Amino acid sequence: MPAFRPSEVRNLVSKVMGASPADIRLVARRLHDHAFEARMSGPETRTFVSELGYESLEAFCADIGLPPHIAERWDRFGVSGEMRQVFALLAAQRKRMAEAINEFEAMTHVGIDDFLRERGLI
Repeated sequence: MPAFRPSEVRNLVSKVMGASPADIRLVARRLHDHAFEARMSGPETRTFVSELGYESLEAFCADIGLPPHIAERWDRFGVSGEMRQVFALLAAQRKRMAEAINEFEAMTHVGIDDFLRERGLI
């Protein structure tokens, strides 16, 4: 990843200098959270997206519209505590969907599980 150009650094400093004390407090909190909160490691993140059916972090990020450098960063540093919570929500929703499918199939004997699996939904 290329380094910041001088104009980008000046732009960042201008934005910080023009920010309100409340904004600076939020930026400081964000930096603190990223520096000190427990993170999902790179290997844990790769395992998670694999369990969601993706072959790689790059494929996952591409599918949700994130730029390639995000996959590289997640692979190296893992994901933040906030993103770990989003991943936990995805996993919980996926589990609930699988449970609903099992219940539906038990009542109807219709193979919705295979149908949704073929489309990569579960």
